[in-house]
This record gives sequence, C-alpha cells and structure tokens, in this order.
Amino acid sequence: MKRNTKEVMKKVLKILGIVVGVLLALVIIFFFFAAATEYKPKDKEDVEFVSALDVMEKESFDIVTLNMGYAGLGEEMDFFMDGGEGVNPESEERVRENLTGIEKMLDLTNPDFYFIQEIDKDSSRSYHIDETEYIQKEYASRAYAQNYVCKWVPYPVAHMIGSVDSGIMTLSTYKMDSAERISLPNNQSWPKSMFMLKRCMLVNRIPIKDSDKQLVLVNFHLEAYDDDKTKTEQTKVVVDFIKQEYAKGNYVVAGGDFNQSFPGAEEAFPTIAGDMWRPGKIDPAMFPEGWEVCYSLDAPSCRSINQPFTGLEGHQTFCLDGFILSPNLKCDIVVTINCNFKDTDHNPVYMRVSFAD
Repeated sequence: MKRNTKEVMKKVLKILGIVVGVLLALVIIFFFFAAATEYKPKDKEDVEFVSALDVMEKESFDIVTLNMGYAGLGEEMDFFMDGGEGVNPESEERVRENLTGIEKMLDLTNPDFYFIQEIDKDSSRSYHIDETEYIQKEYASRAYAQNYVCKWVPYPVAHMIGSVDSGIMTLSTYKMDSAERISLPNNQSWPKSMFMLKRCMLVNRIPIKDSDKQLVLVNFHLEAYDDDKTKTEQTKVVVDFIKQEYAKGNYVVAGGDFNQSFPGAEEAFPTIAGDMWRPGKIDPAMFPEGWEVCYSLDAPSCRSINQPFTGLEGHQTFCLDGFILSPNLKCDIVVTINCNFKDTDHNPVYMRVSFAD
C-alpha cells in the first residue's frame, strides 16, 4: 500500500513539474515575444500627415485640447490604476456611444486647431475601432503620433488590457508644413517598460501668410503613473524645445494633458480622502519669463476614475489640461467646457489667441 502511495505521489509530482515547466516556458516565450516586438521609437522622427491648402493669415485663432480617454472612460467607468476595479469598456456599443458624444463635444466650438490625446487606432480596449478616422471629420490637416504600442498588455491578470495602438493627434483647418514626433524621457524599468507608454510631443509647423515665421504647435500627454521626477524631466524637455522655437522668431503654442495640477487648482478642487491616483504639481518657475500658462479653474478638466461618475459632489476632480504661449502670442480667453464627464474622463479646454506683435 505504501509503495502504491509513493508511486502515486511520484506521478502527481511529475505531472505538477510538467505543468509548472510548461507555464514557465510560456512565460519565457511571452517575454521574448514582448521584447522582440517592443515599440522603440527614435528620439525624433517624421510622421505621416495630411495637409489642407489654405494658408493661415496673421489673425487671431482658437484651439481646443481634449484627452478623449480612447472613448472608453465614460461616466460609468472606473479604472484599476486609479484605485477602481474596471479595465476595459463593457462593449463596443458603449465605445461608439462615447465617440458620438465626444464628436458632439468637439462640435461645440469648431476651433481652428485641436490637440487630442488618448486616441486609439487599433486597440482591444476600444474594440479595434480606428478612432482617428472617426474623429478627424472635416479637418483637412491632421497628424497622428503613436505613444502607446504593445502587442499584448498582460495585466491585470484576471482581465487583461490586451493589444494597444494609441497616440495623440493634431487637427487643423490650415495648411501644415510638417509633422514630427519627438520622444520624451521614460524612466520605467524593465520589464514594465515593455508594456507602458512611450510619451512624446507631436510638433506641427503651420505657415503664416506673408511671413517667414511659423506657428509651431506642440501637442503632448505627459506621464501619469510614474513619479514626479519623470513629469518634471518631460516638462523640461518641452520647455527647452519651445524656447528654441521662440528664439527662431516663431509663434509657439504647447499644450495638452500635463497630468500635473496647475497653481490654484487644489484650492478650487480640494483633495478628497481615499485610495486614488493623485497628479503631480506644476512648478511655474519651470516656464520662461514672459511665457503665459493658460488654464481655467471655472470647471475641472479631469476627474478621478476610482469610481463611476455620479456628480461633482463627493468626487475627486482636477485641473490638468491647458496651454503654454510664447511671449509673441496673447491669450484672449481660456475656458474649460463642462461636459460633466459623460463620455470621457476629461473636459475640453478652449482658448482664443491673438498675435501680440
């Protein structure tokens, strides 16, 4: 009897060993696959763009920035990385409903330029809908730069994010001369770095009629889930770049999702206790003297996704979205358009700009 028991135990251990060995082999194979297919953009590279024919005249212009949350972070969603439990949207139908709502949000102002962040081109989380085709609408000029590309994001284990192809997009009613992707610092350690965003700036140059100067548009989405050191390093790269462009005599608008709280925002939108994501803080001293930092505290530009959104009361909100203007431009008005976070976790921020020289 004892001999039979020993033989059974040996067989069980052998089977367990085989199972563990197979699982370990699969994990190793997956990591080799992830390493071989990792998105590794160059420090600087041109990206494809489509351009209008109309050349911009030296008059005032308006611009909107919106993080559209890949049309997957509507009012019903929470998100595991912000302290919630949700991962991907519940259905393709819900993503399409959010896209319709986002389209209506963008129609509220019809500005000359749009800065869009978190727009998916071919991702599991947005049911492989090409949102860049959906959102571009009548804008004749458009450029898209990838900042999150991964064949398979393997977490959370119970309900994985899956494949991701996402980025930032700039839309214009005027002619574009170029579109360039410029990488931002990334301090994620391996192997986590294989599955995280590769942040960047999308730089577009808009010619101005009867002028040898350009309007330089810099669209970005800064780090969210790393430490404040990374955000500071990325902000410094942005600042160094826009200073160089202004030194050439160009007009510069930089903006998007800073993932950092603007001065006065914590007083306008007080911190609520709880286990949730917190943004970094913008240091105004980082920006050159004479440059204008433009944002609005009339309404929050972002909400915490630690729980579904049921209204402003009892819900953590922030001011993270805005712009930086070179001294030869002037902000006439900037306002956060309160859309109550129905279709995305951000509100659009609108700005009217005039030339100061």
